[in-house]
Amino acid sequence: MENKNLSDKESLELITEMINTAKGNIQNSYIYFLIWGWLVILACLLNYGLLKFTDMEHPELAWSILIIGFFLSGWYGYKLGKSSQVKTYSDRIYGQIWFAFIISYFILLFFMKNINYNINPLILIMAGGSTYLSGITIKFRPLIYGGIVLWISAIISFMLPGDLQLLTSAGGILLGYLVPGYILKYKNGKNV
Repeated sequence: MENKNLSDKESLELITEMINTAKGNIQNSYIYFLIWGWLVILACLLNYGLLKFTDMEHPELAWSILIIGFFLSGWYGYKLGKSSQVKTYSDRIYGQIWFAFIISYFILLFFMKNINYNINPLILIMAGGSTYLSGITIKFRPLIYGGIVLWISAIISFMLPGDLQLLTSAGGILLGYLVPGYILKYKNGKNV
């Protein structure tokens, strides 16, 4: 590669382009908040409806729809990774935040019998922390506030019976995931 002296204007344009590319990597992550927000809300409401209005023996099977989220997230992550030109330190931190959430989530699922299957408030705490840290990482206040909303939802859930925890979780996810996800989507200029 040959060295080329850039004018001040060209240098500034190159730096601006690199910063915008790096910002775009993380800001494209709005799709994860939308996928998981809608799926979790649907699972909460479906579980609640099956619990309250049917005699189904295992209404918690409503949560099996989250499998769709794992496939969609994996596919989108693969697609986004291939198109990403630059992988920044923030990208790696952001990815590790959500990797830690997934590991914690599966540990909780594996041992949920030990805590009488009462995992909704704990998942809200983990989601709140991950969402809050994501907002800090990309300097995006709606995600920071979304994390706080999820923590508040967890506190409320601890004080409610299991069936009402489902509704509190749905409300927390609506305000903590979907609202910031849609704001991030439109801020990033994605009108898909």
